[in-house]
Amino acid sequence: MFKYSVIVVGLAALVVFGCGGAGDTSRLDSMYKGSWSGNWTSSDKNDNGPIAFTVTSDGSLSGSISGPGSGSGTIGGQIDKYGKFTGVASFPTGGNWMISGQTVLNNARLSSNFAFVVNGVQYGGAFDAGFAGGGTGTGTGTGGG
Repeated sequence: MFKYSVIVVGLAALVVFGCGGAGDTSRLDSMYKGSWSGNWTSSDKNDNGPIAFTVTSDGSLSGSISGPGSGSGTIGGQIDKYGKFTGVASFPTGGNWMISGQTVLNNARLSSNFAFVVNGVQYGGAFDAGFAGGGTGTGTGTGGG
């Protein structure tokens, strides 16, 4: 009987103490949180220009994007905890661009290689933005998935 009690106590200790881990990280602020500004480019579409956006604590993104071929527009979307970027850039005369890609955060710079679709045609693009304040985006880690 003593052996059985020791086993039960040991298993209970494993359940209580052995299931640690990181816990629920869904409520932590996004590591990309803050204001960002820089430039974007697409050699496929022959367009480029400034981009500025803010990422909130839940990873939501909103801001502005413009270029000589696209005009001025807005950008909105999400960067998840793994750095996956999805969004929409909307231009009054150029319609909506559906965007998806991967971001990398390194030394207060956020960059991304992404694909975007305009009128059913897919193009490649990239942005590189510096941290402009207001959050935690000064990390040296990388998003990855």
